[in-house]
Amino acid sequence: MDWIRVIDVAERTLLEAGKNKADLAKVLGVRSQYLSDVRSGKSKNPGPDFVLALINQMGFNPIWLETGTGEMFRDQEPENPPPVETAATYLLDEEVSLFKFSHGKPIAVPARDADPHALVMVPVYSQRASAGHGQPPTQLAEIEAYIPVIFELLGGAHPRNCGIVRVVGDSMTDMTLFNGDLVIFDRSQLEGNGVYVISMGGDIRVKRLEYRTFEKKIIISSENHKSYPDPEVITFEQALEMLTIHGKVISWVHRHPY
Repeated sequence: MDWIRVIDVAERTLLEAGKNKADLAKVLGVRSQYLSDVRSGKSKNPGPDFVLALINQMGFNPIWLETGTGEMFRDQEPENPPPVETAATYLLDEEVSLFKFSHGKPIAVPARDADPHALVMVPVYSQRASAGHGQPPTQLAEIEAYIPVIFELLGGAHPRNCGIVRVVGDSMTDMTLFNGDLVIFDRSQLEGNGVYVISMGGDIRVKRLEYRTFEKKIIISSENHKSYPDPEVITFEQALEMLTIHGKVISWVHRHPY
């Protein structure tokens, strides 16, 4: 993403609205120094909150932010709209973004009712999630891209809370989760038994968690019992220091491994 382009346009937009360039930081809820760091490249990968502020507070089109193409703002209409819209719809909600395609371009439209057959734009985090022995010790802080996902795959989860990671490894193949699959997880679901995207000592993994409350233990297991028969067992106290839960796996996009 060309952050110099984005910030220059955001400042120019405020000037046209009768405000000052200095007001941009206040509108986006960040420090002025942070904008300077982003412009200079010191902060190379602003987080999702900064991107969402540009979308929600400034009204920018996410596709334009990412690529510099298409309509700049969400409320812009195409110069020659077709009489009948038949293109697919990207549905998030009124707090995020809703799109349909017109003449090959994504156009912002008002959101009213959730369409289970629509598509939502979900962020893909650059850190790969390991279904094996883990990856280098980084967290899910960088957004690599936004890709469309069928709304129904979120299972009722709010799109704003969802993210995607690519899986590395073979430790979850018994549940048909293979190397290279795209895992969709809900960052608001952090409790209870189930399959989660987690960090253990900095490594990002996809694992099944089982809480044994009376024993005050958490069982962290794979779904490939032939290759990974022995689960990890940690106490609640150890979990406070070692375990970070990024969100519950709600679905995944499978790529044929053969």
